[in-house]
Amino acid sequence: MASIKIKDFFNGRFFEIPKYQRGYAWEVQNIRDLFDDIIESIESNSNHYIGTIVLSKSEDDDEKLYVVDGQQRTTTTTLIISALIKKLSDKDAAYYERFYLKEDNRYRITPLNRDRQFFIDLLEGKVGEPQNKSQRFLKDAIEEINFKVDQIDDKLKFLKSVEKLEVMEFVENSEGDAIRIFQTVNDRGKPLSNMEKAKSLLIYFSNRYLDKTLDNTINDHFSDIFEIYDDIKHLGEELGINLIKNRDFNEDNLMRYHFVTYSNENYDPTANYVLQYLKNQLTKHRTDGNYTEIENFINSYITSLKEFFQNCNNVIERAKTEPKYFKLFVVLNLSATLYPLIIKLEKLKLLDQGLSVKGREKFNFFDLVELIEVRVYKTRGTDPKADISRLVFDIDNKKADDIENSLVWFNNRWMPKEEFQSNLSRGIYGNRALNHIFITYCEHLNSKEFDIKEMKELVSKSPNIEHILSQTPTFEPSALGFDNKEDFIDYEHNIGNLTVLEKGLNSSVQNKNTIDKIEGYGKSLFSMTKKLGSSIDTSKGFNKVDLKARTKVLADYCSERWWSDRAEESPETIVTVDEEIESVNE
Repeated sequence: MASIKIKDFFNGRFFEIPKYQRGYAWEVQNIRDLFDDIIESIESNSNHYIGTIVLSKSEDDDEKLYVVDGQQRTTTTTLIISALIKKLSDKDAAYYERFYLKEDNRYRITPLNRDRQFFIDLLEGKVGEPQNKSQRFLKDAIEEINFKVDQIDDKLKFLKSVEKLEVMEFVENSEGDAIRIFQTVNDRGKPLSNMEKAKSLLIYFSNRYLDKTLDNTINDHFSDIFEIYDDIKHLGEELGINLIKNRDFNEDNLMRYHFVTYSNENYDPTANYVLQYLKNQLTKHRTDGNYTEIENFINSYITSLKEFFQNCNNVIERAKTEPKYFKLFVVLNLSATLYPLIIKLEKLKLLDQGLSVKGREKFNFFDLVELIEVRVYKTRGTDPKADISRLVFDIDNKKADDIENSLVWFNNRWMPKEEFQSNLSRGIYGNRALNHIFITYCEHLNSKEFDIKEMKELVSKSPNIEHILSQTPTFEPSALGFDNKEDFIDYEHNIGNLTVLEKGLNSSVQNKNTIDKIEGYGKSLFSMTKKLGSSIDTSKGFNKVDLKARTKVLADYCSERWWSDRAEESPETIVTVDEEIESVNE
């Protein structure tokens, strides 16, 4: 361990980011903080410590070192130096480029394979189109660095100040030894996730008790896991999956979801709980002196974890091309508690498999997941984690018929048919499934499902839930058949008084009389809203009778579409809202 200046840190060395490392992850604020450190060192005319870097030696190249911890600082410092070099005289640029960037066509730092060419292009002054999350961070970083460098008057002086920055350097003989201290010395930049701590913990036990026999296996598995996670995060952001694109969502979330499939010890674990579970299991086997069990446990856990991440990526990938998966993840926003379920069903290849019980044959296991989400998690608004976690933990040991019956039981247990119908017939405005329900109803009216291009276009319009009779009415309730204002309030949030409308159109019709909304409704891409406008035009208005009739039809549709156990029943013909309203008017 030693404090070393950046100039000495780079001198004669070549660095490689090991494949098990995370991708580049510094955000713009991290870049700004580093520039502030450099400016402070210039203003105070002093050296400045910027953190710790853990390295391991290469067995076949004395000049090469693996960056076990500190790749964010090392990579960012290289990008800053590269941007400064481009502003120097040819003579100075040639010297500094050879010292810090490239010697004899060999680059001083080699990033992960998936980012290597993108990073080299940045060093060469070419900014390509990012293909993953880490490349997006790299692009943002070089843009901010270039902005900062452009504002520096004396680029050479600034570069010499960068050279004086100090890091605390740990150099270990092997990657395993370096990883063992990685968790302890990480003192700056992005905090370690519990997943990264778990990797370090497993490496430690492999080093200490298994003569390093699992080091490579653990590193390989976590390399794949972190890369798969980056793909999942990128997919979530690209598609607009609220859960995954959330800033607070990271690999620890998926580690938690996996845990309920791996252990029945806790149905709602925190990521810290999972880490402690691993420590407890490994320590127990160590205390028993049964090192074979340590090896078995590590192999079992990392295999299961990687498999879970891969199946998660597989099922979300389907949302790119399959409309019903896009609706489930993007429109309906599948609840976090159901992610372990759908991922396990993906693993078992059951999602597309039809149900077996009589009366359910036209549905498959995917439909069961959607059914539970609409009825239990969105309409009832509850989250029975214990029941669903028990079901998921045992799922590998069950036959398809048993899984089917368990899911149907779960649905009926938490949202019986009568309760679902009751919910649909009263105020439902706060139901977070409404966009999904109405888009699905539009497909029913069209007698065809939206394709993926149409689905994405609909979502891009930011669909809102629209009150047909406005929440702040300018009409007299009694004129539309209501007893009084209180009577109208009892009905205003019923499903019959709601439709779906693009955000822009929704803003244009707010609080207008229903007759004045016809033009806006007619411009909508949603067939139920277009037909509603036509119906209002035909009837020259919309009143309590229309609202009640519309509520019945939509509630009946929902009861049929998101069924209870219909094993002994056969599907009935569903009348459309417009047909029902017309019959009432007649």
